Amino acid sequence: MCLTDYFNSVFGITQDDNVVSLVIKLKRFTKVMSKNYQPGDRVIEKFQGRSGEVIKPKDNTLFTLRHAYIVRLDEQGTEEEILEKDLEVEHLTRSEIDTETTKLKNLVKEEANKISDKIAGKIVKELPEHLSYLQKALDSQEKSESENEYTYIEKEMERAFNSKLFEKNISLKKLKHCWKKSLK
Repeated sequence: MCLTDYFNSVFGITQDDNVVSLVIKLKRFTKVMSKNYQPGDRVIEKFQGRSGEVIKPKDNTLFTLRHAYIVRLDEQGTEEEILEKDLEVEHLTRSEIDTETTKLKNLVKEEANKISDKIAGKIVKELPEHLSYLQKALDSQEKSESENEYTYIEKEMERAFNSKLFEKNISLKKLKHCWKKSLK
């Protein structure tokens, strides 16, 4: 079997196919090969090392065989179109988990100084403890425990502080993605 025959059999191409049907078959094949990132997924651009969050798939036309996504980049806060082949899922290492939880602990201390003493004392004590519990659960890859701790932390932060501050917090998003997508 020559390469042309193999290619035709893989894509289901026949002599009766016109250009439109060929494009449809190729698109169907590339969809099967697609990673299908979802909005909210954390990704890294392979070559430049920039990380961000998938906003939505790029509207691909019928004749486009290259899948792309609109990604909000962490550093710049801008949205860019990036080809799927240039993206990979963000997986945090243990040291990155440590770094992100430390950033959140520091943020809790900073923000606690801006609110009343009674609430601040409780928040400064409890949230860092629960961030440590989350860190341990992520390290041990306990998904249900990670989810419980994350949910508690997120609700308490929203209740005690400006919710917009934490909606946009990159560290919180990274930790959420870590337990949602990375743990089984």
